[in-house]
Amino acid sequence: MATVKGPFISLEARGSLSGMTASISVAGPVIRRKNAPVYRVRAGQSKIRSILGYSSRQWGSLTQAQRDAWIAYANDNPVQNKFGDPMTLSGINMFTKLNIVAVDKGGSGAFQTTPPSTEPASAVLVLTAATGVGIAGDVDLSWTEVGTGVAADFWEIRWAGPFQSPGKLEVYSKLANTSYVAGNVLLATIGGLDVGFWYWFAVRYVDQYGQTTNWHLAQATPFIGV
Repeated sequence: MATVKGPFISLEARGSLSGMTASISVAGPVIRRKNAPVYRVRAGQSKIRSILGYSSRQWGSLTQAQRDAWIAYANDNPVQNKFGDPMTLSGINMFTKLNIVAVDKGGSGAFQTTPPSTEPASAVLVLTAATGVGIAGDVDLSWTEVGTGVAADFWEIRWAGPFQSPGKLEVYSKLANTSYVAGNVLLATIGGLDVGFWYWFAVRYVDQYGQTTNWHLAQATPFIGV
């Protein structure tokens, strides 16, 4: 589903035209168009739907005091929408967002019923991507951190490519591959890449409660081998 600002060159537009629907969302005035078919089966889609359903049931079982705590946490921790603007989530959306990250990516077996009381223990300060020194197709990543990472948390690594040349273009939407290392580790090797091409890499810190830090980007070409 594509979403753009200023639908129909009007901030007040409402309704549908040629399969596009203009409305007001938490991101502001937007226009949407559904892809066909709407319900495509993607890798991991069934798992995420199961977690979403479970999250909804868990939210319903919370006490009002627990829900109020999530609402307060959401108000104090705005997120960025796809346009880079600040956006305040509802209590249930923040509850679901953090728990999905913790359960799906972090491997936690239980939902947290109360919001985190501490900030993430670390974050990327400088990320370096360099041609690997192992086998053909390797890129070695290393980074320095702000704070001190802990083993119970993890670093999420994503990459995009191959590209024909280096560049400074926006690549966040193309970061389709993912790997993880423990939160007390500051390096990783990504293998199996196509030699002779460029790749973008992004790293961020994710704590066991589902809180994430900002992505840091770097690019490199894989090791060619001998």
